[in-house]
Amino acid sequence: MNETYYDQIDERVFEAELKNGLKLFIIPKKGFQKTFVTYTTQFGSLDNKFKPHGSDEFVTVPDGVAHFLEHKLFENDNDEEDLFTAFAEDNAQVNAFTSFDRTSYLFSATDNIERNIKRLLTMVETPYFTKETVDKEKGIIAEEIKMYQEQPAYKLMFNTLRAMYDTHPIRVDIAGSIESIYEITKDDLYLCYETFYHPSNMVLFVVGDVDVNHIYKIIEEHENQRDKEAQPQIVRDPLIEQTSVKTPNVSEAMKLQSPRLMLGFKNEPLSDEPNETFVKRDLEMTLFYEMIFGEETDFYQSLLNDELIDETFGYQFLLESTYSFSVITSATQYPDKLKALLLDEIKSNLGKLDDVEAFSLLKKQFIGEFISGLNSPEYIANQYTKLYFEGVSLFDLLDIVEGITLESVNETAQTCLNLSQVVDSRLEMK
Repeated sequence: MNETYYDQIDERVFEAELKNGLKLFIIPKKGFQKTFVTYTTQFGSLDNKFKPHGSDEFVTVPDGVAHFLEHKLFENDNDEEDLFTAFAEDNAQVNAFTSFDRTSYLFSATDNIERNIKRLLTMVETPYFTKETVDKEKGIIAEEIKMYQEQPAYKLMFNTLRAMYDTHPIRVDIAGSIESIYEITKDDLYLCYETFYHPSNMVLFVVGDVDVNHIYKIIEEHENQRDKEAQPQIVRDPLIEQTSVKTPNVSEAMKLQSPRLMLGFKNEPLSDEPNETFVKRDLEMTLFYEMIFGEETDFYQSLLNDELIDETFGYQFLLESTYSFSVITSATQYPDKLKALLLDEIKSNLGKLDDVEAFSLLKKQFIGEFISGLNSPEYIANQYTKLYFEGVSLFDLLDIVEGITLESVNETAQTCLNLSQVVDSRLEMK
């Protein structure tokens, strides 16, 4: 294994690519009681159009396949075995999640690490789908989708994304729609599994008080038994999207205690920039929003004192290779007034931030939270995997943050924030 030592934070990362293409990362954390393991495929809800291995033609699968697969891989052909119980009996808690760009299977454990790793690998690497089990799962996932749609924050977000985007699959619920999941067949699942669950498209991450060489050996032996060869990178749909928002205003009635407002800004994805620049711009936009909307600002306190916002107030910026957007949201009895104030505050600060002291404090706060996060194996594993797919090491973040200046924050805000492409999305009270 290749070893990289980060002297600034005293961390070692051991990395290897196995013969079948699987990327393995191990971070030893001496003295940690808990070990955290993630097994992740770069396959999310956006990946519904792609070229299968060996094919020159694009195929399209129904929305929600990635999430559907996540559910199904917790089943096998042994009706009497419950994998959740099996992990628990070996002092491990197992879980999984699907996002826009990846699906991750994970466990945390205090004991029986080797056995739990083998069980996780076997679970993910042994698909078992029949028409009967797939049809049964559709009803379960349909109920899950209905539950999501009853959550105001979730509904508001996807209403906003559907108003922002015309064709890009980010406008679709990660779990798909009730209509789309009933179109999914076992053949769709096997096709996506064989394409995206190939070791060449996956990353295994282990962090905890482990023997690096021993863990590497058991994983290598296990993977060699699969007799798979490394594959080239998967060809995915380029996901071309128009610049303008689809619908500037969208509203829906719902049973609520207070109306909700979300402003969504559709931005250019800037896909031709280096990986580190992507991450740097993401951090700079986070700092920009913190400086104008953070809880320590006079503006935030005035909104709170005037009862224009409550604890649901929040903001987010996302910059990925095929999409980019910002959202600002809160429950409010005065959505029109709040919207005007938010837009005015952004316009008056865009490219004009000059509080050096506040900026310096924010950077120090970020660095402190980052250092604190390194005490959490969950944080390390999840963030390292996420950034790996973006082409950056988690432990390079400090250097990236050090390179951020108030001037670069102003420049990035002007580059990444498109105030002419805004969506006004609301949930009204029934």
